[in-house]
Amino acid sequence: MLLTFPRDDQKRWRILLLISAVIATGICCTVDGVYAAEKAQAAQTAAGKISSEQATQAALEALPGKVTDVTIEKKRGKTVYVIEIVAEKDGAETDVLVDMDSGKVLGLDR
Repeated sequence: MLLTFPRDDQKRWRILLLISAVIATGICCTVDGVYAAEKAQAAQTAAGKISSEQATQAALEALPGKVTDVTIEKKRGKTVYVIEIVAEKDGAETDVLVDMDSGKVLGLDR
């Protein structure tokens, strides 16, 4: 038995189905994108010899303050931890670059 709806109801159902499909697609793409980013970061971390905690400690020794973010980026030809710190001294926000292999502080970006 085939269900039939008046014309207005058919339009509403089509719109609801379309909206549901768009939302479902958006959720799937977002989850896949987040998973891919986490997987890539984990692979980069595994390739480094030091952990993000060790890099954070080295950064705080170079510039005391509050850590607001830790990311992995390619800077100055190397893969580095970028430790974002708000300095105790003057409250300035500074990125401290820490080499993933050696743990050395490579420099500061203000």
